Amino acid sequence: MNYVEEIQRLVDTALNELEKAISEKKIQSGPVSEEAFLCRWIAQAIKKQRFGNIVAREMTTWLQQGRSMGKHANVKGHLLHIQNVYQHFFPDGEPPAPVTHRQFEELIASLDNEEWMVHTEYEINRKVRVISDGLYSFAVCSETMVKAFDGRGVLVKPLSLFVRCPEPMFVKLATKQNLLVSKVSDYKSIVKYHAEYMLWPENRATCLAVLPEEMKV
Repeated sequence: MNYVEEIQRLVDTALNELEKAISEKKIQSGPVSEEAFLCRWIAQAIKKQRFGNIVAREMTTWLQQGRSMGKHANVKGHLLHIQNVYQHFFPDGEPPAPVTHRQFEELIASLDNEEWMVHTEYEINRKVRVISDGLYSFAVCSETMVKAFDGRGVLVKPLSLFVRCPEPMFVKLATKQNLLVSKVSDYKSIVKYHAEYMLWPENRATCLAVLPEEMKV
């Protein structure tokens, strides 16, 4: 089972069993009792190995947050956010949608419209610094970009994107083109002072995607 399927199964199962516990009056409806239930539920799910190792990192993080922050961890809110994003990008019963070069070009055009410094014409194979004159900036290795798309203009290999701007802004622009990205590093990438994001074939990352803020439930 791939990551997308397993994270959806995990989130759906957790939320369904939470709602069942509330409907059966095993717990009260409210932040304190719901967060406590989810913390116990995740601990038991880890112990019983109900889900694959591919989502173990997320479960461990949620458990630690739940234990240290209590209701302020908002694990339920995070699960609902994940559920909403993944249902949008991967609707039940529909075949996977390819990521195309056209979508990528539209993303570049939107950055140009916002007056970003955009660099797509150079090879990036060593530590480099991009001069952006204080503007937001975006860079991608020209050679890697060519190899990532096949002859039909379909993304067939993961593609690294180097970005310098507030994360929610870039993720929102990507989401408008129906692109879902994951994060590799935070301003410690091969392009100095730029975060590295990854664009995946069919938007199917092997880790949790960066969730668009505007898709919070």
